[in-house]
Amino acid sequence: MGGGNRQGARSAPQVKVIAPGPAQLATSTPQNSATIDQWTATASRVAAAGTIAVALIIVALHTIKPELEPSWRFISEYATGRHGWIMKLAFLIWAATCAALALPLRREVKTWPGRAGVAVLLIVAAALVPAGLFPQDPVTAKPDELTLSGNIHAVASMIGIPGIPIAAVLISSSLWRTSPAWRPHRRVIMGIAHATWISLALMAVYLMWAVPRAGGFNSNVWAGWMNRLVVTTYLAWQLAVAYRLIVNSKAR
Repeated sequence: MGGGNRQGARSAPQVKVIAPGPAQLATSTPQNSATIDQWTATASRVAAAGTIAVALIIVALHTIKPELEPSWRFISEYATGRHGWIMKLAFLIWAATCAALALPLRREVKTWPGRAGVAVLLIVAAALVPAGLFPQDPVTAKPDELTLSGNIHAVASMIGIPGIPIAAVLISSSLWRTSPAWRPHRRVIMGIAHATWISLALMAVYLMWAVPRAGGFNSNVWAGWMNRLVVTTYLAWQLAVAYRLIVNSKAR
């Protein structure tokens, strides 16, 4: 029996478990981090390029559709009539830029308000799609002239217009408070973020004062300039954040 036990012991398979050493663990982490940084930079570049494209399209439409006086006609009205597809395309590009910007920001924000801001930015991206596919009714349209397309655009606008300032403030506050890479740029990022809601508030107050005095939307109401100011601050914030994401990804 003793010899049998020794024979059994010799025949039993031996399994040797090798735990990964510190060197192996260290080599895997930088590779994953580099991949994530590359992905972040790519999404940020898409967001930056798309934001610039939207701005250039809007500027070009002032020449392409000169019949719409920029002082009192809204940018959304470029989607109606001749060459309306160009503004529709701009809306869809804008939606894509918001989504592209939200993806790398999910990694950057560390607080729940920041994450809520990213969620709002994704909602804005979704709202910009119907806003582009369904053109706005002219501001001169009477109540009995309103269309289903215009109503859908109005609902989408009620989500997108206030959504960007909310997202901008929540995201920007989270970035500089929790990330050393963003802290030196607090004044720029927060300044542009605050400019989004300040410009929107100025437009709302101005329209509440000017429209009744003018008897409705007409050339005496500078709604167009106010609308362009709001859009400029929105795009400026997106571009500033996308640019900083690109720079930060290179620095890592």
